[in-house]
Amino acid sequence: MKITLILMGVQGCGKGTQADLLEQRFSWKHINIGDLFRSNISNGTELGKQAKAHIDRGDLVPDELVFELISQALAEAEGGVILDGFPRNLEQAKFLDDRVLVNRVYLLELADETAVARISARRNCRDCKRVYNLVYNPPRREKVCDVCGGELIRRADDNPDAVRQRISKFHEETEPVIRLYEKRGILKRIDAGFRAEVVQQIIIEDLQSSGVYESR
Repeated sequence: MKITLILMGVQGCGKGTQADLLEQRFSWKHINIGDLFRSNISNGTELGKQAKAHIDRGDLVPDELVFELISQALAEAEGGVILDGFPRNLEQAKFLDDRVLVNRVYLLELADETAVARISARRNCRDCKRVYNLVYNPPRREKVCDVCGGELIRRADDNPDAVRQRISKFHEETEPVIRLYEKRGILKRIDAGFRAEVVQQIIIEDLQSSGVYESR
């Protein structure tokens, strides 16, 4: 049986980190819509070109393009999948219901201002794209990537005001999705203020106790 998990929460709650850890542990496919768009844009695919046209105009990428990318990723996944930050609204949740059985949803809860502080401290390597956090995971040398020696920069949309706008939009659009999964009894709330390894252990134990995954 193909296991489908969803990780939800405001930006900075650690969804990507937890998805990566689950992918490493179980070989399930980590699906992140932002990564899918960046990959398609970088590779110059038709979907990437269409998405880039919207992004360059400052518009949201329409759901039909999002759905096409998600459909492709789901079809290519042979084992379980971990959806990172999708679905964001009820229409996306319905799209997902028509294609897969969602086994478990983890809501990583983090205070808004804590999330703002985390994201504002994020830095990306201009060359290899490795991500650092000046508070939790700083580079050994200031503004220099440990891996390739590239310059570390802060993305323009990681400034506090932009982060607050994205968090506000998350609450507006995604709260109905949270209530939907909570009503189904498949959503578990987790305090994202814990260390990453603690959050990961909570998820592992829940997967086993809920019967979603049985260790062999």
